[in-house]
Amino acid sequence: MNSGLKEAETFEQVINTLSNSFSTYGFQRITTLAFERYDLYCKVTSSVNRKEMVKVIDPSGEVLVLRPDVTIPITQELSHAHRKLTSEHRFYYIQEVFRRSADPTEKIERTQAGIEYFCKRSPDVDAETIFLALETMRDLKFNDIKIEIGHTAFFQEMMSQLPLTELQSDQLKVCIQAKNSVEIGELLSSVDADDAVKHAIMQIPHLYGKPEEVLKRAEEISTTSRMQETLSYIKEVCSRLRDFDEHLVLDFGLINRMDYYSGILFQGYVGRFGKPVLMGGRYDQLGHEFGADLPAIGFACEIESLVKASDNQKQKGDV
Repeated sequence: MNSGLKEAETFEQVINTLSNSFSTYGFQRITTLAFERYDLYCKVTSSVNRKEMVKVIDPSGEVLVLRPDVTIPITQELSHAHRKLTSEHRFYYIQEVFRRSADPTEKIERTQAGIEYFCKRSPDVDAETIFLALETMRDLKFNDIKIEIGHTAFFQEMMSQLPLTELQSDQLKVCIQAKNSVEIGELLSSVDADDAVKHAIMQIPHLYGKPEEVLKRAEEISTTSRMQETLSYIKEVCSRLRDFDEHLVLDFGLINRMDYYSGILFQGYVGRFGKPVLMGGRYDQLGHEFGADLPAIGFACEIESLVKASDNQKQKGDV
């Protein structure tokens, strides 16, 4: 079998596995339009970067975009029927998304699969969703699975205590993501803020590792009640996943590129593949953009990355 046919076969196998896995946990398949109004993404303050969108103009002159995200249109659609969440809704999708990348070698079109679980926030639900992400990676026969868990509130609370410009805030986020302590220190040296807060920010790149150990170190630099509440919540989530400790890593420097996330964050890694193959988190505020109260949690993965990771694992003889 030539490589193209083999890759296509793996591609379909991955899609079938994901579809079966999501269906087993009670998620109903849903689709969204390939072309969406540009206004949909412009009016959502935490939307996709406009430079990444692929724009087209229809015969009437209206600006449309090829679907750059699935969570936003699903949330909008649900908001038409429900202004307030009165019962749980479980959806999954497998369809193409289109985004321009700064890397010219990356394809604009990618196939994305994911779940959207509209439900009230609780440690039980968040742990259940993280468990489903882990099970999904297991169903795909990956080895050495790691799920990194973070939380938006811990870092945001620290940031709120610093008088940063928007540029400085963006630069600090980049440094935190890169775990670049030197540049973090240089940036903070020019900021007029309490030394205890600066010290806490400097520790963020080091708050990475086994949940119990990281939580203990995080408590030592926690300076507000909100940070303490966040740590207690993460502790509750991790306690419900204690049987899977070998797969869990806490990372307080975890920052998702989609700004609508507002609580627990997580991403999945598999052996011998350097990039995350799965990313997700809680987005309780997104429904407010459409005048609805629709708390939710979900995750997504790109089929192309899963295929590459699977092929890489097989080539290394790990299966």
